[in-house]
Amino acid sequence: MPSRRRVSMDPSVGPVEELLDAAASRSSGEVERRAGRVMASHAIWLCPCDTDDDAPTWLVYTRGGDGIGWQRVEDGMDLGDVVEAQRLTGCHLDPGAVPSWVRGEWSTPWGAGQGDDPLHSDVFDELRRRILASQDGPDG
Repeated sequence: MPSRRRVSMDPSVGPVEELLDAAASRSSGEVERRAGRVMASHAIWLCPCDTDDDAPTWLVYTRGGDGIGWQRVEDGMDLGDVVEAQRLTGCHLDPGAVPSWVRGEWSTPWGAGQGDDPLHSDVFDELRRRILASQDGPDG
């Protein structure tokens, strides 16, 4: 029987998803969907591929007037099948950099000196603003 290499989940996946869950739980408004796709004004994909461990790709998007939503994107899925956004961008990064961005410690999820500024980085700014606003709310 061939041996299968077991890949462990990157240790930052749990904390990242907890932070995103907290921000999303404070968001009002429903997630609008059309033909199974999330409809959003702004969306980013975060591909934490700079790790030896396993980590999902995250999609973070605007929800309602001032909230966010997020979900994992299955490997091999085309983003066009998952989201329809007026402004869509993303980046490849170390998953350990995402918590610093979600907590507002870094202005970008790729962190200082951890990658090039992608096109439409203002989309990251809008989502970061919404995440930080959710932290400042009554439960933040």
